Amino acid sequence: MNAYCKSKKMKKWPYFENPFLNCAKKSYKKAVKISTYTDGQLFARRLDPIYTPLYAAYHPLHLLLLAAYNKWKAENDVQISTTVTITDLLKKLSSIKILAWDLTIQAVYIKGSAEYVLLMAHGHKPFQTGTKLERINTVAQLKEKLVGIVPLATLETEVSAFLNNLTDAETSQSGKIGNKKKNSKDVLKALTNTMVEMFSILGSMQIINKQNPTDSASLFDMDTIRNQEQSTFTGALKNSEYACILERTFLLTSSMDATSDALTDLGFYLAANANDPSTGHTIINVPAGTTVSITFSSFTGDTNNTFLCVVNLSSIAAGRYEIDLG
Repeated sequence: MNAYCKSKKMKKWPYFENPFLNCAKKSYKKAVKISTYTDGQLFARRLDPIYTPLYAAYHPLHLLLLAAYNKWKAENDVQISTTVTITDLLKKLSSIKILAWDLTIQAVYIKGSAEYVLLMAHGHKPFQTGTKLERINTVAQLKEKLVGIVPLATLETEVSAFLNNLTDAETSQSGKIGNKKKNSKDVLKALTNTMVEMFSILGSMQIINKQNPTDSASLFDMDTIRNQEQSTFTGALKNSEYACILERTFLLTSSMDATSDALTDLGFYLAANANDPSTGHTIINVPAGTTVSITFSSFTGDTNNTFLCVVNLSSIAAGRYEIDLG
């Protein structure tokens, strides 16, 4: 064998690739969808001796996938609830709390005095902008500065209590994120086992249907499996920024899971052009820290538009989005 043959990289034969696994890894929603389809088809044929062992082997794996997915989704919902908690606290900090605290300090120290500047050196801004941890640290610093100031002892107690609420919410959220990551690994493991078994079913059916291989297609959700379009998208937005996520023709019955995973409300809309702002369009609001399932028929008056866009509805804070078209 010459040197060229030794060094030439052999391309992986596509028939050795698992198309079900390749499809499912792009979206957990898609994995559950194609698995539910095949499980249902096998169930309908379970009394046929050909399909009885296939269903017996596949159904338990399908149930494990559903259990892992539902647990992951439930953890996501719990994480969202804790995110909403800390989001609400930070919103309260940036409006009601810092204004009340400032007025309490001004009742003791004249605004602009050395004592006042020590406590409120940069005004309200550090309490209203910046990352979550930066704002929590700003509250902690104010609490420390208030220690020993007798006329402001009551304020120190209030700031300390609010700081405890913030840190407790942050600790809870961090723990939920850790649980969600673990549960995500469990879904991936169950997903892999299920899709490998589905590939094995395809092999078994091709032996049975070797004269007419396409007869095996009825067991599988071919439309979903063969759809290679990207289904999950993420991105970041500056305050008040809008952006085009993708261009696609959407069915009225199609839906997506849209998530705002930061401290800002987001608005999703369908536009006729990629650079169109949200003005004049039907906007579906997704509150900070939540996931909303949106059917495309909800974009009243805009359903013929092909550009899915998002706008950050906050004028002061950055936002992040995630969508899953499933």
